Amino acid sequence: MSPSDFTFKLTVPNDPEGVSVVAIVANHAVEYANMDKAAGASFVDKVRAVAQSGLNGASGAFLPVVFAAADGQLTVTIGTESVSHPLPS
Repeated sequence: MSPSDFTFKLTVPNDPEGVSVVAIVANHAVEYANMDKAAGASFVDKVRAVAQSGLNGASGAFLPVVFAAADGQLTVTIGTESVSHPLPS
């Protein structure tokens, strides 16, 4: 595991508090990946919006969330939707 190569997974309960959990973990991923603060904050906002949409549309009790840094991108996949941002060089 390194700032440019990692994967971790969460299973988030399908309730409004899940959005905060996803955003907090996304913020940790941004910090670990050494992203610029402004770019990182914008990325976390996008992740929060996708999490809100995913949790609103989820049919089960839980929603899978995957955080991955690979191939120069930080990607968060929430259910079936993904948000990506380039990693710093």
